[in-house]
This record gives sequence, structure tokens and C-alpha cells, in this order.
Amino acid sequence: MAPWNKKKLEEEQSVLNAETTGEFLYMHEQNEDKKQNSGKWRLIVVASLAVVGLGWAGFFIHDLLTHEDTEDAYVQGHVHIVSPRITGVVDSVLVKDHQQVHKGDELVRLDPADYSLAEHEAAANYEKARADFARASGLLSAHAISREEYDRLRTTAQVMKARLEQARLQQSYTVVEAPADGQIGKKNVEVGNRVQPGQSLMAVVEKEVYIEANFKETQLANLKPGMKAEINIDAIPGKTFTGTIESISPASGAQFALLPPDNATGNFTKVVQRVPVKVTFDNSIHGYEDRILPGLSAVVKVAIP
Repeated sequence: MAPWNKKKLEEEQSVLNAETTGEFLYMHEQNEDKKQNSGKWRLIVVASLAVVGLGWAGFFIHDLLTHEDTEDAYVQGHVHIVSPRITGVVDSVLVKDHQQVHKGDELVRLDPADYSLAEHEAAANYEKARADFARASGLLSAHAISREEYDRLRTTAQVMKARLEQARLQQSYTVVEAPADGQIGKKNVEVGNRVQPGQSLMAVVEKEVYIEANFKETQLANLKPGMKAEINIDAIPGKTFTGTIESISPASGAQFALLPPDNATGNFTKVVQRVPVKVTFDNSIHGYEDRILPGLSAVVKVAIP
């Protein structure tokens, strides 16, 4: 190879090496910049998450220290169980499921035949006893009967009068009326059923509702009647109602159970007791009366002053 060609080749190789080295250095610098930028963004993200976490922790701690709350809370209402006072066969049912009724409305009629007959019989017996007593008054004046006979006839007339009033009262009981304004629920009576006194025919549920919140016994020291409360109903998400503590139960819920616990027998395990607290709604309930029904779950939060 000619000397000048060799020299030219070496010069070209030097230029190529320089270009390659420059490109490598440039790429290295770019990678370093990317690493630095990536590290900065990672630091920013971590710092942001830490700030958010601290904020939530602070809010949670503040809420814990300034509020008492419970998820063991339910909507309650005045539910009247409708039952007959006498035995009889259902002659007619005058209401439908979920119908609105007013106090005194007729709900069920029982077959009145037997009670009408008893009323007529009692009326006849009373008329006879009254006539006998009236005649005895004249006979007593004429000294035709003794005072004892006169007193007996008077007592008989009084007894017959009481029996007539009782028969009329029994007759009136063949019509079962609504005990309050409200809505019919759980109707379980049909025409032809034979019913007994105290048997549940249906329920009348009043519109007025309130919250029964079962707070832990360890929370009671911070609660008293008159304190304001926030109420969230599970069936109405996104809406917060407000109310007031009206009263606190005089005993824990366990004391009103059918079989109260007897801790004097067997093995004892301490369990935190819960005490019912009645919370009434304020004007925030307006417009939602038809959606807040007895039995719905709720969450109650009370601010501690």
C-alpha cells in the first residue's frame, strides 16, 4: 500500500473514532440526565404520597378525637300491630297492602251474627229484669214483698244491664279499626280466616321515624341529650341528615333481651356492651320522609364539644 493511502486511511479511522466517541459521550450524558429527571419525579411522587398520607392520618386522628360514631344504628318508627279483641270469622278485609289509612278507618270486619244474637238475648233479659224491678218497687210500697226480694231484683236488673252493655261492646269489636294514621304493612289476613284475640292481622306504620344508635359503653361519657348528630342512611348515599340526641337508654340492650346474660355462671368473657341512644331528625328530613323507612341501616356521628 502506498504511503499516502495508508496515511489517509489512518486519518479517516481517527475521524471515525472521534465521532463514535462523541456520540457515546452524548448518549451517556442523555442517560445521566434521564436518570436524574427520573429520580426527581420519583422523589416528587413519594413526597406527594407522604403528604397525602399524613393529611389523611391527621384528619382521621382529629375526627377520632372530636367525634363519637357508630355503624350499629337503625331507623325506627311507631309500628302498631293490629289484632282483634274477640274470636270470629273474617267477613271482609277493607284495605290493601301498603295502603295509607287514618286513625279510625275500618280495616277488617268479623262476622257479627253470633254477637248480634248475644246482644238481642242480653237486651231481652235486661228488659225482663227491669220490668220485674219496676213491679217490685210498687209491691214494696204495698208491703207485698220483702226488702231482701226487692234488693235481689234490683241487683238482677243491674247485672242484666251490665251484660247488655258488654254484649254491645262485643258487637262493636266485630269492626277492627286503624289505631293511628299510617301505612298498612305485613297484611296477613284473608276473608274466611278464623282469628283469635291478640292475633296479628296486619301492621300500621306511622310516618314519624327516628334513629336508634347503639353506642359502646366506652363512648357514653361523651354523649348527652341535646347534642347534635350527623346521620347517613345506607339507602340514601351522598345525603347527610342532621338531628339531636333526644334520650339515652337507662340500661344496655342486653338487659332487655329475652334471656339476659348471667355472668355469675360459666366462663366469663368481657364484652363491650352497647347502649341504645335515641336520635331524632330535624328539618333535614323534609322531602325524604317516604324513603326513610323503619329497619334501614344508618351511621351516626356526634361531635364532641
